[in-house]
Amino acid sequence: MKYKEIISEIKSVRDYRDEEVSQELFDELKQYYNKAKRLVNDIEIEVLRKNSEVYEQLKDSAGYNNKMIKAPHYLIFLSEEKEHYIENVGYAAQDIMLKAWSLGIGSCWITFEDGEKIKEKLQIKSDKKLVALIAMGYEVEHKNKVLYENVSEYNPSKADVKVVEDNTSERLGIRDIVFMKKWGEKADPDELVNYGLLEGFTYGRLAPSTKNRQPWRFIVDYGRVVLTLKKDSYVSEYEEKIDTAVIMLYFNAVLESTLYGIEWKFGKPDKDYQVPDDYKIVGYCIV
Repeated sequence: MKYKEIISEIKSVRDYRDEEVSQELFDELKQYYNKAKRLVNDIEIEVLRKNSEVYEQLKDSAGYNNKMIKAPHYLIFLSEEKEHYIENVGYAAQDIMLKAWSLGIGSCWITFEDGEKIKEKLQIKSDKKLVALIAMGYEVEHKNKVLYENVSEYNPSKADVKVVEDNTSERLGIRDIVFMKKWGEKADPDELVNYGLLEGFTYGRLAPSTKNRQPWRFIVDYGRVVLTLKKDSYVSEYEEKIDTAVIMLYFNAVLESTLYGIEWKFGKPDKDYQVPDDYKIVGYCIV
């Protein structure tokens, strides 16, 4: 999959045509999903596909401020309740959304508060936790602006990156989100090129996040990349974990498409990086 191209273009779709996606395309999505990587390999995930009737069943129970998104299809992700199961589903769900976009299919995360209530309304009999609800289908029209962001200030040899965002989105720069060796030491993009990491951060910063907070900050310490997340009392623990999973996916996918794959580890490395109190270390990887 051409991750860099897809990441540059994908956006959240909230207005869908009354047109079903073919079974052939869903078969392709399923085939891809069954072979895709996970953050945690020993957690069982079950994915159900339901159609437009879900809108009526959940129109007062899901969506931002209980405003349900009407779509021809919905993917429902259920998981065993094990350590980091939310991050694991977030990683898998966002990956299938990227794949769907490559096939011309739009999607959108749908928020909910009570997974058991959603299961009951959808008549899902399962001991697994409902972790993600994704709307899916063809977009009515492209209403958002297409912006172009030049990355030549970081590396003149790189091509411009096309970014599709909504009209109010502004993305932080590399120097805003990446530090070298400790907190506050802004990264030198040329040094990131030498490490083979620049594209991982350049495309990773395009990842979606709750309320578009862009809460991630990275610390590059020679062969280690430390991921931190900004604390926010207005964001739930569930949302923090999904944001963590999505940025891990984007960073990993881009590096894997250009150089090599990485493996994220949860928790803190055994070193003090002088991270301020309003941020927390959520994971790290060796590159």
